Amino acid sequence: MTLVEAAKAVGVALAVLALNLLLTTGMIFIYAKLIAPGRSDAFYQAAAPHIAAWSAPVGGGLLMFAAMSWLGRRRAVRQAYAFAAALWIGYLVFDAGSGAAMGGVRDLVSWQMAVSMFTALSGALAGVALSRAGTPRQDTPT
Repeated sequence: MTLVEAAKAVGVALAVLALNLLLTTGMIFIYAKLIAPGRSDAFYQAAAPHIAAWSAPVGGGLLMFAAMSWLGRRRAVRQAYAFAAALWIGYLVFDAGSGAAMGGVRDLVSWQMAVSMFTALSGALAGVALSRAGTPRQDTPT
């Protein structure tokens, strides 16, 4: 993997994390406006971590899947699994870094974080597998 490809993976990781935060915020907004409208701000602030606990891991996995299924097809010579690994490492670093800045390192060491990162990695690898399905291997004559 070239340095340019690694930089692209890090950029995509930042975009996926930003989209996941947007998705999580949207889920909290939907909860506040459609599911439990008219409550106090304190109620919504208390509910937000619980909503994020399930929506962020699911969203991260789905966004990683979408990114890799698209990017894996986009450039046939790209080493898609290496790109997915770099993307996931960038996502892990950005997610852990933002979490440490907001809540401290102690809060990061949890089953929820482990499940979230496993879901993101699984989504990225599944996206690569989907992008490669039906694609002839490059080392075989066609």
